[in-house]
Amino acid sequence: MYNLNYFELFILDTVAYFDLFDYPLTSAEIHKFFFTGGMEGGQYSIAEIEQELAENDKLKKIISSKNGFYFLAGREKIIEKRLTYYVLAEKKLKLAAKAIKIFRFLPFVKLVAICNNLAYRNAGPKSDIDFFVIVKKGRIWQARFCLILIIALLGLRPSKAKVKDKICLSFFATEESLDMSKIKISGEDIYLVFWLATLRPVYERDDFFARLLEENLWLKKYLPNWQPPKTSFRYRVEDNKINKVFYNLGEFVWGGFLGNWREKLAKHLQLKLMSQRKKDLAVAGDTRVIISDSVLKFHENDRRIDYQRKFEQKRQELINQI
Repeated sequence: MYNLNYFELFILDTVAYFDLFDYPLTSAEIHKFFFTGGMEGGQYSIAEIEQELAENDKLKKIISSKNGFYFLAGREKIIEKRLTYYVLAEKKLKLAAKAIKIFRFLPFVKLVAICNNLAYRNAGPKSDIDFFVIVKKGRIWQARFCLILIIALLGLRPSKAKVKDKICLSFFATEESLDMSKIKISGEDIYLVFWLATLRPVYERDDFFARLLEENLWLKKYLPNWQPPKTSFRYRVEDNKINKVFYNLGEFVWGGFLGNWREKLAKHLQLKLMSQRKKDLAVAGDTRVIISDSVLKFHENDRRIDYQRKFEQKRQELINQI
């Protein structure tokens, strides 16, 4: 099929995917995100990868290196872009932590993680801040309502006119709906694989990030070397005595029939305000938009199919050059 062995193909695929986002990789990152497409045979060390990149004539035709970064030939300029975005991410990450420090007072919120490009410090200056939120079963609608209210009061809710440094709350899941393979767009869905692998947990209760990973062990089939990330203490949000009091009180007050009533009210209000386009996409079974009592996903501009196509096209172009 390809004029490459599996080792060569896995290296090419890993570098090619991140090239779609103008993101050069270090050898340690190539090892961490070593993409095998679900095939066996991905157990290589960093030293073996470095040696292959340095000595393999086929790979040297399409992959270059500079200052410790590896990138597709002719794409040297993305090193500067990565370094610039790394610095720009500081403000966005601090802003995210500021909002999450308020979120932790709310009952039913189990995990708040930064996702998409900012999760690996590759968000542009005009981009927003995307959160993935896990909440308690049966409380997804009121949790979303309260979080949206908070970011609106903080002036951080995005609008059509402005998304820069705003917080996007477009993906919620309850504790019984943590298996992300159910929302795949295809057998591979490379974007979803790396979306999950680059999640940056900022706040969690009851070790929920580990629970999320436990439900998604299939990820290791695609990324055999991947290990869960450790969020820096500078951006991590922890519980304190004060917020624990409010959290426990909220769980007590809204945990029973009053909470059930508020859940129905929150669902009614949000569905009433929701655009007809979102509802139509959800009814059509399109995984860009999911509206249920266990998953709320509002990605009308979900580009996973587009990225899958671009990745496969880029892979073939590179193979043709060898």
